[in-house]
This record gives sequence, C-alpha cells and structure tokens, in this order.
Amino acid sequence: MKSSPTNALQVECVDPPLSLRRQYLCDRFFFRIWQSNSHPLLPKLDILKRLCNAQETHGLSYLLKTYIFSSNLPHPTSKFSIYPLFDVPYDALVFQPNVVMDLGISKDSPAAEKALSAKLNSEWSGWLPIFTDASKLSENSNVGLAVWLPKYKVALSFKRPPESSVFTGEATAILEALLYAESHKLNKTIILSDSASSLQAIISFPFKSKSKFPIILKIRETLFRCMTQGIEVAIAWIPGHSGIIGPRLDRSWKVSWDTSRNFKGKFYSHIQPHIPKKPWFFKAKHLDKPATSTLCRLRLGHACTPVHLARIRVRDSSVCDCGASEGSVDHLFFECPNLQTSLYDILPPTIPKPVNTNYLLTLVHTPLVNILYKFLKTNNIKL
Repeated sequence: MKSSPTNALQVECVDPPLSLRRQYLCDRFFFRIWQSNSHPLLPKLDILKRLCNAQETHGLSYLLKTYIFSSNLPHPTSKFSIYPLFDVPYDALVFQPNVVMDLGISKDSPAAEKALSAKLNSEWSGWLPIFTDASKLSENSNVGLAVWLPKYKVALSFKRPPESSVFTGEATAILEALLYAESHKLNKTIILSDSASSLQAIISFPFKSKSKFPIILKIRETLFRCMTQGIEVAIAWIPGHSGIIGPRLDRSWKVSWDTSRNFKGKFYSHIQPHIPKKPWFFKAKHLDKPATSTLCRLRLGHACTPVHLARIRVRDSSVCDCGASEGSVDHLFFECPNLQTSLYDILPPTIPKPVNTNYLLTLVHTPLVNILYKFLKTNNIKL
C-alpha cells in the first residue's frame, strides 16, 4: 500500500536505501583504482579534497567521501606501480594448484575431528598437516591469524589492521604457511584452511576472475615457486565457523534502521527488529503472489483491514463486515464468523495459546508460513 513506510519496505525486501547503495558502489570502484599509483583519477580527487577541506562532508560526492575516508586511514595501504596481475610470472598464473575443496567431512558431524585424522592417515599418509585460521572479534579490532604445525609444536601468529577483512586474514595465513614450507623445504605439506572463499579465489583462473586480489596472486606465485623447487604442497578446505564481519554498507544500514524505526515503521520493527540476510519469501517460492503480498502487508502493518482502511479514511467505519467486532487482523484471523476455518484450528500444538497474529508474523522464516498460506487460501483472504 502507498501508506507503507519506506524504511520498513527496504528491510522486508533486504534492499538498502539508494544513498547507501551509491556509496557502496563508489567504494567498490575506488578501492579498485586505489591500488594503482598511476591512475589519473587520484590526483584530481586529491585536488578536490584540498578545495573542499574547509567544508563539511555533507553535500560532497560519494566518490570524494570515499577518497577522504581512505586518505584518513591510520594504517598504510598497499599500492602498486603496475597492475598486480602483470607483476606475476605468466606460468604462475596458468598452472593448476593442488587445491582440494571437499575432504568428505561434514561441518555438523560430532566426529569431524576423528574423521579428519582418519582421512589424513589414509589418503595423505606421509604429508605434513599445517592448520591456518583467522578471526575478527569486532569491527574495531585487529584481524588475528595463526599458522599451527602440530607435529613440531610450532605456532605462528600475526595480526592485520582493523580495516582488513577476515578474507584477507585467511589468505595471509595461507601465504605465511606456504612461505614457511618453502623456506624450511617441507616437502609433501598439506595446508588445511576453513576459508572456502580463499580457496575458491586461488583456483579461479586469474584472467577470467572478476576479483584479482594481490594476496591471492602472491599465493599462486609461491605455489608455483614451490612446484619448481620440487616441494609438493596441497591446500584443502575443512569445515569451520564463519566469522566474516559485514562491510560498511551493512553497518551504515543498521545504524540508519535503528534510528529511523523510532519515527517510521514502529509496528514493523517489533516484528522484524534486525535486518535479515535475505528476504523471507526467497525460501517460500511455492507461495503465490497474492499470499506473499498479503503476508508482507500484514507484517508492515498496512493491510486492507477495516481498521486500517478507516484509519486512512478510505472507510467510514472500522467495524468488520460481519458486524460482530472491529475488523482488526486478530478478529479476521481468529474470531470472524465468516471464516470457513479459524486460524486457531490449524495451528500446531507447538504454538503456545493464546496467540496473536503479530507473534505469528515473526515466524514467516519457519515452516509456519505454509500454515499461514493454507489459511489464506482456504478462506480466500486478500488484504
């Protein structure tokens, strides 16, 4: 409905505000050119920064905001005189590294540790296992990374600045493990990492991959160097926890939502207090469009109920057509005599009673959405 609050609609569809989307796209573009010392846009942005130095950041272009933010970072950033891809030997770019993406170990298996030991003993007998990991506890904390060699009781630990991502930390840990294996001539070494994204970046063909991370190129170069020296190195993925901290877009949107919901979308914020990763209806593709629209309107608190239509002066009265009571959502779903089947009659026993629709609308991410869909279809309810 036209009266639906925009901020709530954006959260329901997991579609960030346009201002944040524009800033995000400028960030992505800028950090690609920021790696090069010779990009012609950088000097012009520097001139703009000096001209606008005395002004507030409000009203500046998104690209200039990104440049000012990057220039004020407390830690130095890596820059290259030539494109990083051209600084790596061609043979290191085209060879296929030994990367295993599936060891046949389930993440949720209670015996995962024993299964890993059995796999290493049977299929990787004689190989030296090296474990790598990285984590970031909070937005402002450093990225910690470690390399662990159980056989020699050797542990290497490093840290990256808070601006680094967990992906960078995981890739750096793999690179440090490779450099250790190369410097100590550790033949037949298998590096075990729980970062599937890092391993996928390593095996992706550099000339066709959209993302060309310099740290990944260094890993490929080191792997190729080990191969030419006769040092066998494999990298394998093992299931583990995911500790990826969200980008600036997610954090900015969260702050915006936490502030704006105090003024607009109050009803919806009680049903959906946090921004989800994906819209709830992505997992409910079996729902038809009228049912999805009805559930979205109910969650937003702007549906064609007699109470709401009277509030926006479309109807003169808020009384239900049955004449028994006001046409609230609870009345239409539980008490209206015109219902063929009350929602109470088809709710599973696991739902505590008494219950209201506001609580049920928080459960659309669960199998309860099928029951709500059945109820709407049976009673031909379109709000």
